[in-house]
Amino acid sequence: MTNHNIILIDKPSGWTSHDVCAKIKSYFNFKKVGHSGTLDPMATGLLVIGCNEQTKQLSKLSLDDKEYVSNFTFGSKTETGDKTGKVITSKPSSIIKKQLKQAIRFFKKGPYLQKPHIFSAKKVNGIRAYDLARAKTNIELKAVKVKINKIKILSFDQTKQVVILRMNVSKGFYVRSFCEDLAAKLGTFGYVSALQRTKCGKFKLKHAYKLNDFLKLSNSYAN
Repeated sequence: MTNHNIILIDKPSGWTSHDVCAKIKSYFNFKKVGHSGTLDPMATGLLVIGCNEQTKQLSKLSLDDKEYVSNFTFGSKTETGDKTGKVITSKPSSIIKKQLKQAIRFFKKGPYLQKPHIFSAKKVNGIRAYDLARAKTNIELKAVKVKINKIKILSFDQTKQVVILRMNVSKGFYVRSFCEDLAAKLGTFGYVSALQRTKCGKFKLKHAYKLNDFLKLSNSYAN
C-alpha cells in the first residue's frame, strides 16, 4: 500500500487483470475497483489498483511509462503472439547476439509506428480486440507511435534462441507486437514466452503484494 492509498498487486499468471479487481471487490465488498492497465492472463507483475473513491486517483497518476522483463522465443509464430497460442508457422532460427543488438538498435533510435496485436485489450468499437480475434472477426488495428525509452539484453541463449529483455516503454506499447516486429527484422518469427511488468510510472513491483498475502494481511488488520 502506498501513501496515496493505492494498492500494488503482483498479478499471478493465469488471472486476468479483471479477475484480480473482482476478487478484491468481492472480498472487501467495495463498490468499485479499477486498475491502471491490463496485463495478459499469461503475464505476471505489477497492477496499480484503486478502490471506491481511490479509482479517481488512477487517472491523476503518471503511469504512462512502464517497464517489463520479457522472454522472446525465436523460430515460431503463434496465433496469440505468446506461448498460450497455437503455433501457426515455424522457421529455423540461427540468430547471433550481434544481429540481435543491431536489430534492437533499429527500434531504439526513436519513436516508431507499432500496430497493436489482434490479441490485445485494445478496444474496437467498444469491443476488446482479443474477443473479436477469438470470434475470427477480421479486424485491422491502426498503428500508433510508441517509443522504447530503455532496453537491455539480460541474457541470450543462442542454442534455444531465447532472449530475455528488460524494457522501459511508452504508453500504448504492446510487447507481443514488438516481439513479432523484432523477429521480422531478424528474418524469422517470434513469440512471447514469459512476461512480467516490473514498473508503472514511479511504482515498482518490489513494493507489491502477492494477492493472497494482501488479502490475509488486510484480514488480520480487520481482526
